[in-house]
Amino acid sequence: MSPPAMDVKAEGLRQLERAERLLDVGSSMPRGARAPVHKSLEQLFGEARVRSQTIGSIGSGAFGTSGLPRLLQSPQAQRLEKQVADFSLTPAPGVGAGVGGLTSTGGQIDDHPSLGLKEFFALRHERVILETVEEAQRDCLRSCERHSFERIQADWEDAKAQILSSMSPQRLGHAAVALALQGNSGNGPVSAASPQDGPIIDLMLAEPMSQQLVQRVAQLSCASCPAYSEEVMECWNILGQELKSTPGAVTCGSIWYLQTRFAQEVKDLVYHSADSHLGGIPDAWSLVRAWGRTKFDTANFPSTTAHVWYAAFVAARAGFVSLLMELPQRAAPCADRCPMLRAVCTLMAQRLQSTTPACQPSPDFAAGSQEVDSADLLRADLAEESNGFHDVLVSLLLGRSFAFGRLPEATVEDWIWYRLHSVHISTKGDDQSPEFSQQFEAFRQQAASLPPSHYDPAATGGPSTSGIGSMEGSVALAATASIQTLNFVKVLLLTAQFGRALQQLASQDRSLRGVSLHMALVLQRAGTLDALAGTDTPLNVSALLCDYAANFSCRDQLQYFRALDLPDRVQALQKLLLRGGAGASDELLGYIDGNGRHRPGLLERTLQEDGMGDQAEFVDLCARSGRQACQQGQYREAIRLLHFGRCFSEVLHVLCRCLRLPIWREEVSSAGGAAQDEAAALAQDIQRFFAIYERNLDRYALSSQVWGVARKLYGARMFHALCDRGQPEAALDVFDREQLLPFSSGPAAEEYDDEVWTEYPRIVSDYVRILRHAAGQGTVATMALQERVRQLQSFLAVRCTRLVLGQETSAALAGLALCC
Repeated sequence: MSPPAMDVKAEGLRQLERAERLLDVGSSMPRGARAPVHKSLEQLFGEARVRSQTIGSIGSGAFGTSGLPRLLQSPQAQRLEKQVADFSLTPAPGVGAGVGGLTSTGGQIDDHPSLGLKEFFALRHERVILETVEEAQRDCLRSCERHSFERIQADWEDAKAQILSSMSPQRLGHAAVALALQGNSGNGPVSAASPQDGPIIDLMLAEPMSQQLVQRVAQLSCASCPAYSEEVMECWNILGQELKSTPGAVTCGSIWYLQTRFAQEVKDLVYHSADSHLGGIPDAWSLVRAWGRTKFDTANFPSTTAHVWYAAFVAARAGFVSLLMELPQRAAPCADRCPMLRAVCTLMAQRLQSTTPACQPSPDFAAGSQEVDSADLLRADLAEESNGFHDVLVSLLLGRSFAFGRLPEATVEDWIWYRLHSVHISTKGDDQSPEFSQQFEAFRQQAASLPPSHYDPAATGGPSTSGIGSMEGSVALAATASIQTLNFVKVLLLTAQFGRALQQLASQDRSLRGVSLHMALVLQRAGTLDALAGTDTPLNVSALLCDYAANFSCRDQLQYFRALDLPDRVQALQKLLLRGGAGASDELLGYIDGNGRHRPGLLERTLQEDGMGDQAEFVDLCARSGRQACQQGQYREAIRLLHFGRCFSEVLHVLCRCLRLPIWREEVSSAGGAAQDEAAALAQDIQRFFAIYERNLDRYALSSQVWGVARKLYGARMFHALCDRGQPEAALDVFDREQLLPFSSGPAAEEYDDEVWTEYPRIVSDYVRILRHAAGQGTVATMALQERVRQLQSFLAVRCTRLVLGQETSAALAGLALCC
């Protein structure tokens, strides 16, 4: 079907008029404004191009080849072409930049009087792209800020949860006590040592063991924890009475402390009472009478039999031995109504005298006790009226249990005093007998089985309702009612459970960890821990000191180690050296220069300055620590320590072992950044010490065979590293220089075969790769390549029964043989 005929002249005139109208409209628009004229112009030009193509194809039939030129040469067409060519967009007067009035760089375009269509739309396109990129950047920054805030918030929540969970260490059980004693692992932050620790260690080293030394240490120890200074001093007072060499003497020290403490309470109350009516220097009877008047709120004491037995209990509880012997006369005439008072007081005085430290019962006490036997006590128990203070004394002398709930204002200290006396009475004071150990251990287990809140009712918000043994009422120590008390620690100390006491002390508050260490050092120095080795929870003072000192710097740790005995100090130093990181640092051991010489470090200088050892001891310590580090796989530490220990041949053996590690054959990146850093650090140490030992072969008197093996392994390591980095020429130079594969037969070649046999498969594999690369690139002459392949085949033929190659290597070698 032929296209319809077109009146070209009429169509041209119509398009010309349309273009003129559009030009008139467009010239009045502001520059950069997107008016309908632009769309119309684009449509007009598009239609003109289509029609020009259509006219060119079909005009030859209607007008011939000269029809189109004649149309374009008309005056109207020429005028229209000129106007379109000169068409530009200019801003109208008074119109700002507005839309499209800025260039792509954000500046004004007023310096251009007019812009053509192409320039205008180019500037507009650039501005749109710039705004899009800037908006994308703003969105990215907002996303990063939001992500960072969420991550910081999550980290803070985790840290806050850990802090809050560790704010109540006294609620931790015994299973978690070890965590409270553990110190810094060596990679964490270093804390500042307590200023009182150094003087305490100096005192322990300079002065002999004595009560004066204990008191001075106690004062310094209390100054290290001001918040607990009063209660810590009470703990030290308990400990000061228990520094004995036998279990029986330790329990006697506890009894003596409880009696003297109660006597001091009686004196404090009486002296501060306005109604005491004391004249001159009061004796024991005056104190007891004043105490009784205050407790019973009466002016006439004693006036009843209950008053008499209360006076006897107070005299026994305070340790007033002489008053017990004189009480029947002093308490007359009320004492006359207590027929068994003399017998009970006499036996109780003898009991107190037997537990007095460094004292023995006098003949008077022995003579008086012969007049009293158990039958008299039983008759007294049946004849007397029910009275709690009478019953507690008789039950104690008969070795029976007693319900302390019947005793007014009973305390845990009263119960401990009673039970300790019962242990001595039932075993007749023989602390070597099995009965003593059994009963004493049962008593200690009973005291430790109750929770700490039982000894501190204020911690639970009110009095405790459960008792100890047959106790029915609530009890509390007479020390303090604060929530953060050390009552449970005092109970453990009074029952000679030093290990548990120090663990509880360290776990209750971080500031008390130093106090627990001070007490442990004093107990060890006095020999008390050895005396109770079979009955108490073992306490490793060396481990306690090392864990505590691990929180501080290496310099401070060395100062703490002075307090240890020589075997323990050696073990502590080895642990410090093997801890890694700071353990084998240049600061501690010393710096090794390129020639293998070293400058003394902190450890060596401290050993010499403090008289803890000399150069020989330092060398021996480094040698032993280096061997232990090698056994534990700490090769970096082992290399340095063995070098300081002058075990140069062993250093070469460790270097050989490091060069055989699988980390050089496996992908370390899969193990994470830590493995990569460790491998890189080990590689640097290997390179550094290999260079040092290469310069000092004669000086270190190294075996040629051991050095040859180390050199072969080190050369293989360099060869593989260069192959992995894509440096075949350098790898081939190392291969030839170090003769990694012994192509020439002889004793020297066979000497290293067994030592480096495991490295041959990988060496052959990389060597074949290099030959294939050389054959493909043409970097090696054909004759030389053939000679290398022939030597390799001869080497493998001799060792074909032992050397197994991978399938890929065998195929590559076969391909080389065919090519050559």
